[in-house]
Amino acid sequence: MSSTALYRRWRPRTFTDVVGQEHVTETLRAALREGRIGHAFLFSGPRGTGKTSTARILAKALNCAKGPTPDPCDECDECRAINAGLSLDVIEIDAASHGGVDDVRVLRENAVLAPANARKKVYIVDEAHMVSPAGWNAFLKTVEEPPDHIVFVFATTEPNRVLPTIASRCQRFEFRRVSTTSIADHLGKICADEGIVAEEAALALIARHADGGVRDALSILDQLAATGGITADAARRLLGGAPVDVMFSFVDALASHDSATSLRIIATLVEEGADLRQFVRQVIDHVRALFIVQRVDDPSDLLDATDETQARLTGQASRVAGAQIVHLLTLFAEAQAEMRQQAPPRLAVEMATVRATVPEADATAAAAIARIERLERLLDVGRTAGATPAPATTPASTTQEKAARPAPERKAPAAEQNASKPSRSASKKPAEPEAPEAELAPPRPVASDLVDFDKIVRDWPLVMTEVKNVKKSLHALLAEGQPRSLEDGRLKLECRYDYHARQLAEARNANVIGEAIRSVFGVSLVVVTMVGDAPVEPEPGQDDAPPADPLDVLSAQLGAEVIEETED
Repeated sequence: MSSTALYRRWRPRTFTDVVGQEHVTETLRAALREGRIGHAFLFSGPRGTGKTSTARILAKALNCAKGPTPDPCDECDECRAINAGLSLDVIEIDAASHGGVDDVRVLRENAVLAPANARKKVYIVDEAHMVSPAGWNAFLKTVEEPPDHIVFVFATTEPNRVLPTIASRCQRFEFRRVSTTSIADHLGKICADEGIVAEEAALALIARHADGGVRDALSILDQLAATGGITADAARRLLGGAPVDVMFSFVDALASHDSATSLRIIATLVEEGADLRQFVRQVIDHVRALFIVQRVDDPSDLLDATDETQARLTGQASRVAGAQIVHLLTLFAEAQAEMRQQAPPRLAVEMATVRATVPEADATAAAAIARIERLERLLDVGRTAGATPAPATTPASTTQEKAARPAPERKAPAAEQNASKPSRSASKKPAEPEAPEAELAPPRPVASDLVDFDKIVRDWPLVMTEVKNVKKSLHALLAEGQPRSLEDGRLKLECRYDYHARQLAEARNANVIGEAIRSVFGVSLVVVTMVGDAPVEPEPGQDDAPPADPLDVLSAQLGAEVIEETED
C-alpha cells in the first residue's frame, strides 16, 4: 500500500496557496490582470520555497480556459492536465541532466512549433544553474527573441551561475525564506485537514528546523505523522536537538567559565545520538534570544518562545554580560562555518566551548582582555594585602621628611648627573626611626591565591601548546609527565621514566616550562619532576630557587619607573 507524500498532495495550486511569497504572487497577478506578461522569468531563492510550483501556477494562469487570469479555475482540461503533469505544452526540463548544448539545440528546434492545445507553450527549466556555458550560449538567441507563443521560466537556487546575458533578458523574482510563524501556521492547517494530532511546540520546532523551506517542513511532518500523535519530544528526538533545559544548563556553564560541565553536556548529547550541527544552531538561537532580551524592552514579537521560556531567558540574560553574549555568538557562528567545511562536528563544538570558557587560551582580543583582567586581579590582591595602616606621623615629621628630599634640579649631562647625584639611602632622612620590616611589609599573596591544582590540570593542554610553540622537542618530553600536586608554589610532575624526569629538570627546559606556566596562569611555579614518589634532582649547577612572587613578576612587567616612584 502506497500513499502520496504530503508535500506533493499539498503543492500550491493557486497563487494564494503559495506560502510566504506574497511579493512575488501579487506582482504576477497584477501583470496577468493588465496583460503585461513577459516572455522569460528567472525565479531564484532557497530550496523548498515554491519556485517550481509558482511556475506551474503561472502556466495554468496563462492557459486556463478563463484566462489569461490571475485566478486559474483548476477545473478546465488544461488546468487538470498541468496539475497531473500531462500537458503537451508545459514542458519541465531538469537542467542537471539535460543542460548540455545538444539538449538546448533540441529544445530550440521544438520551441518554434506552435502549441498543441494550450494558448502558450511554457518551458520550465529547473536547476537552471546546471546548464553548461555552451548550452546557455545556444539558448541566447531564442531567449532574446522568442516566438510569441513561448514563455521561459528558469528556476534556480544559484542565480549567480546563470549567464548574465540570459539573466538580463528575464524578469527576476527573488523567493525568500518563509518565516517560522508562517510555516507553523501552514503545518497546523494541514494537520487539521489530515486529522493529525500535533502539539504546537512540535510544529514550531519543525518550522525552525526547516530553515525557511516549506517542503522540508512537510517532509518532516510526514515522517512524524507515521507515529500517530506528534509531540515536541518526538520531534526533538527525530531532529536530533537538545531539550530546552539542556540549552539553559549549557549556556549557564559557558557564562560561568565551567569547561568541565560544558564538555560533559556535549559528551552526553553525543552518546544520545544528538546531531551536533543542530545543537550548534540551537546554541546560536538561544544566545541570540539572550542578546535580544538584553536590548529590547518588549521582545515578544522578536522571539519565538512561550511566556515561560521568555521569563527564563530574561533571568539568564541578567546573569550574562553583554560582551560575553557577543563573544559566544561569534565563537559558535565560526564553529557552524567550520562544520560546513567538513570539520569534525564534535571537535568544532568542543573547541568553541573551550575558547568560550577559557578566554585566555584564545589567540584573539578576548584572550588579551582575559590576561588584562588577570593582571587587575593581581593588583587588587596586592592592594587588599597592603591595606595595613601605616605608622602615624606628625605634621612636623612630614614637613621634615619633605625637606629632606632633594629639590628638583636642572637637567645636566649624563656624566655630570652620575657624578653629582646622591644615593637614595643618603638622600632620605626619616624623622622617626623606621618600624621593623616585618611590621611595614604587607603580606603578599602566594600562588595558591591565584591558581589551584584543579585549574592547572584542566588547562594543562594550554601549557603544552605554549611549550610546543617554543620548543617542540621539549613538548614531546613534557607529554610524558602529568601534574601530580601543587604545594607551596611547587608543582610536581610525575614521569614514568627517570630519563624524562632528568631532562625536564634541566635548567634550560625548566625555564621554558616555567614561562609557559606564567603565560597561561599568570603565576610563577617551581616545577619538580618525580619518578614515583622520589623527586629527581636537577643537573649540577641548576638552583632549586623558590617560586617567584606574583607581585614581583607584575612589578617587573610594569617597569622599573613604576618601582622607583613607589619607593619614593
